[in-house]
Amino acid sequence: MNFHSVKLRKAFAILVAGLALTTSACVTSGKYFASDTNWIKANKTRQEDVRGLLGAPFMVGNSGGSPTWTYGFYRYKLLGESFTKELKFYWNADKTVQSYAFNSSFPDDVGGISSSGSRTERPAAPPTEERGAGDVHR
Repeated sequence: MNFHSVKLRKAFAILVAGLALTTSACVTSGKYFASDTNWIKANKTRQEDVRGLLGAPFMVGNSGGSPTWTYGFYRYKLLGESFTKELKFYWNADKTVQSYAFNSSFPDDVGGISSSGSRTERPAAPPTEERGAGDVHR
């Protein structure tokens, strides 16, 4: 084998590896959770209820003196559309839900929210093979 043949093979291998990486590159962070929020009741749902259903929060914080917990599921692609969803809880001093916010860019969720903000269709299903089922860690 001559020098140019080896160099050409290496370049081809790098090109193939690069193409494979860019067409399938997907990074998932957080844990999948159902998009249904009907179970959450202000001043009634407790931290232990939330932790029992969703596990430990992805992030914790503080908003205007109220502790917050955030559950997030983030799916980023190098090429193609990326999707995210978050469920944030704001807590009362007695560890019940003061309020919450749900935001999502997943197509199943975007199509299922009415103008009043309530769910009008079934909650989003876990990602399928096309949407990255191999990335779900729950």
